[in-house]
Amino acid sequence: MAKISQESIERVKAVTLVDLAQTLGLQTKRVGKQLFIPCPNPSHNESKLDTCCIEINRNIFNCFHCADVRGNNAISLYSWHQFGQREGKFKESVLGVAELMGIEVKDELGAIIKPGSNTYKPSVKFISQELEPQPIQVVDAFYRALLQLCPLREEHVNELMKKRRYSAEEINLYMFRSVPSLEEWVNIYAHLKSLNYSFERIPGLSQIFQPDFFDSKIPRELGDVGTFTDSKGKKHNGYWFYVLNVSKGYFIPVFNEDGFIVRLRVRRDGENPKYVWFSSTHNIEIENTITKARRNGVSSGAPITIEIPPDYLKRWQRGINVTNVFQTRTLLITEGEHKAKISAKSFNVFAAGLPGAGNFNEILQLIPKWNIQKLIIAYDMDTLQRSDNSSESLKKQATLMEIVNRFAIEVSKLGVQSVIWTWNLKDGKGLDDLVYNHKLPIEYNLITKRQRAVTLDTVHSL
Repeated sequence: MAKISQESIERVKAVTLVDLAQTLGLQTKRVGKQLFIPCPNPSHNESKLDTCCIEINRNIFNCFHCADVRGNNAISLYSWHQFGQREGKFKESVLGVAELMGIEVKDELGAIIKPGSNTYKPSVKFISQELEPQPIQVVDAFYRALLQLCPLREEHVNELMKKRRYSAEEINLYMFRSVPSLEEWVNIYAHLKSLNYSFERIPGLSQIFQPDFFDSKIPRELGDVGTFTDSKGKKHNGYWFYVLNVSKGYFIPVFNEDGFIVRLRVRRDGENPKYVWFSSTHNIEIENTITKARRNGVSSGAPITIEIPPDYLKRWQRGINVTNVFQTRTLLITEGEHKAKISAKSFNVFAAGLPGAGNFNEILQLIPKWNIQKLIIAYDMDTLQRSDNSSESLKKQATLMEIVNRFAIEVSKLGVQSVIWTWNLKDGKGLDDLVYNHKLPIEYNLITKRQRAVTLDTVHSL
């Protein structure tokens, strides 16, 4: 049989992930611009709708636990859902999506492989191409200037000092700052604009439109004159103003290996989820509701954070690779920014905080570059232990253990030895909790299968 024509492939690719998920009858949960679905990876046993989501405006899907489960078209989602794999079933997946959606498929010679219609229309619009963020150096300069002007509220100082046990010096060193209120933002906005900082394409910032007749709290001289056409075709004159796409919480800077602040994480006040990325969007090509339109925003992505002990952090300058500041052949991997900072300080070790247990591809590329010889995996204890005997707890444990095993296998291919740090779940869920409770973990060597108690003198030894 001749190959499927490129025209037919493109027509099938035009099927939105939302339409495919609904046609497949998947259970869904809508949260803002995201649609959560069950992870299609057969090795992922988690049943709750909290790890795999479709970004509706961007037409991409991603599982936060399974590193390989991601894609930007209906063909890849169908392949995972139907065959449990990302590659190897392209033709079958094209035909499968076409069958579900009633789309005609032809081969390269023009012969019809599968009869159908050529009139499919997506139920939702999506952005075909996102804006690119500013270069890292520009983002870093903006974030540092922003953080210097942000307040630090008493409740956040108390949380950082009492719960996280950071010192006042460390709070300033890590540049934790509270998210400003609208009134505070107006003053910061005016000051940064007077210094000619660029706001465009900085993750977390985007422009909102306010018509002339709207009594805006932001002075018009800070905005850009413009127009907006609504869903009824009516054209409005007004101003585009930059705003922060988050409120109520505090910023946690995320550093890359060269000491630049590449993104900001936000610890929100009393909301779920507790941690979100300082991220934004550009949707004016698909959005015609004034209150929902956003311009010149970009996604944050989900980068890892690089952390070293505070005494070394004091000397770490932008543009200097971390290996020139803190030399070690041991790398500790954990989840999240706080755990990475606390681990680096407590064990005098080089630490990396992953944005999710399965998002380890980026670190795999850095391990050879840093000449790492020992990798410590210190995920939360519900990775290796379960809190109860419920089916949900059993599935979660199985899922996370599968992730740890895949991670360890990939690391071993690099010639690096992996160990797992484990401890009693009663002593703390995370490594930071264990440290606060004045306990130390047990080290399990994945190669020799031996266990030993961790001491500060044995952290770097195999």
